[in-house]
Amino acid sequence: MKIKLSYYQKIVEKYREINKRECLEDLRTAFPDVPTATLCSIISQEIQRKTKRTFYFHASPHNVSKYYKKYLNELESNKKQCGILLKIADEVDLSPALLARLILEHHCKLNLDEKDKEEKEPVSKSMISEMLKNPQLIQDKDLGAEVKLCVLVDNYYGPLSDVIRNVNGLETENRLKNDLTKLGISFIDEKQLREKGYDKTPDIKLDIPIVYQGHIINWIESKASFGDEERHREYLRDQYWSYYNRFGPGLVIYWTGYIEELNSCTEQGIIISDSIPTEISFMDPLILMKKTYIDEDVNS
Repeated sequence: MKIKLSYYQKIVEKYREINKRECLEDLRTAFPDVPTATLCSIISQEIQRKTKRTFYFHASPHNVSKYYKKYLNELESNKKQCGILLKIADEVDLSPALLARLILEHHCKLNLDEKDKEEKEPVSKSMISEMLKNPQLIQDKDLGAEVKLCVLVDNYYGPLSDVIRNVNGLETENRLKNDLTKLGISFIDEKQLREKGYDKTPDIKLDIPIVYQGHIINWIESKASFGDEERHREYLRDQYWSYYNRFGPGLVIYWTGYIEELNSCTEQGIIISDSIPTEISFMDPLILMKKTYIDEDVNS
């Protein structure tokens, strides 16, 4: 779905106005013409940006200690009630999964024995990550239940969101390959390109270029996320122009939609779409062969 920049800004403004974790239904009501997948992607990207901006504030030793003390006080007065960390996360406007990580790290450091305290890194990041994925590994059962709840309800940050993103990425890549196969378009994928020795590679390199709306397409990149200004700018810098310099002009597919005004580099060789174009022309390799033969005859 293509969205005008002004309309996208209204969605973001509404999200910030709602200012609560469970905001999807409110956004669906406010913007019924926007697909749920698009709204979810926009929410996810806004949460990730907010988390990056505020992480160091929340992760300061003073604040982590304050959150942990609040958790212990609440636990003492509500021993049978699970959801304390979730409540604190909502109060301080922080991702539940990230708060769970901060609290778990702090708890583990406070409960080290003397031998472990002498080690340089007694509580490794990999150990914490493993406990977030498998809360049953947490010895404190109350904290384990709290962490599990935070991870399960957080669709936009943490282990569950990582799984969702990876699954969505694989699904869209498979969808891209299936669509190309149905259209009779021959290609090699990223894995095959890397086997040929390429380092930065698009998801798909076409064996024979196609033409879409007068533009040649040599490669296709699949993105399961929404194409907003900041993300598209980063991808242009880190990926798309590298692909263009190596393989020529190509196509980027933002499956959940993009800001319409971003499709401004078509003449420079980067085209944006939200699906595989079906109104395409196939370049005839015989034309290239004939040109080669003619050039050879002229040179001889």
